[in-house]
Amino acid sequence: MHAGSANVLDRLSYVLASRQREKVLAAVIPGPQTPVQIAKRTGLRLPHVSRTLGQLVRADLAQCVGGERRGKLYAASGLGVAVFGELSDARGDRLIAPMIRGSHFRNYHHWIAVHHGRAAADKTLIESGVDPRLIHADGWYPLRSALEVLDQVETRFGDGTYETVRRMMRDEAINFSSLRRFLKRVIPFPILLELSPNSYAREFNHGRLEVDVEGHRAIFRNYDWMSTPARCAAWLGTYEGSLAMLGIAGTVTKVACILRGDPYCGYRIDW
Repeated sequence: MHAGSANVLDRLSYVLASRQREKVLAAVIPGPQTPVQIAKRTGLRLPHVSRTLGQLVRADLAQCVGGERRGKLYAASGLGVAVFGELSDARGDRLIAPMIRGSHFRNYHHWIAVHHGRAAADKTLIESGVDPRLIHADGWYPLRSALEVLDQVETRFGDGTYETVRRMMRDEAINFSSLRRFLKRVIPFPILLELSPNSYAREFNHGRLEVDVEGHRAIFRNYDWMSTPARCAAWLGTYEGSLAMLGIAGTVTKVACILRGDPYCGYRIDW
């Protein structure tokens, strides 16, 4: 994804916020359709189709291209075609595209700006196709874009060991609102760990987290759909940063990895 596609990313988040928008946009990708035809293709009621078309037109994702006796014709705009293409690429053969909250991009940008300057932070995200001015913390964005930013961080500021990505996420863990809310609960640490899949579900629309706690040891199993060395380092840093937020003296060790053929990425926490 290139810098010019930042608007595509923003509109992709807008489409994914509504299943109806996605259905209606998909219906007009093959060619111009009337609202009645779209209703038949999508199974949506005609008033819902009309309202959604209005939303897509105002977002420059669709356009009215003429009329006929059965009603106006609507087609995808150039931006709409680009957004749908990005959605298809992100989704692959899955029913949903793997997405991540915008707060991750905000935190990447914050850390780079603190350590390397605002210009470097802007450039790193923009060259990965992400305009930091358009990112909404609670919005959904392609996981693929986040992985690209992590690789850019290591390429620009690291030494290839991914320790820089690990340190960034260790430092930034405190800035995830979902983690702050979760870790503020006044409950015993082992129970807090067992509840941590709730925090995972707030940050990702895919995969799952399973946690087993026994004594002073916990195993976190991340069933992520996509992984890279940078993402593995990011998880290590995030877990380490979470321990630091709680004032817990402990260690985090990688014990399994999707990239090695394991069914999940595993992290052992000892305290």
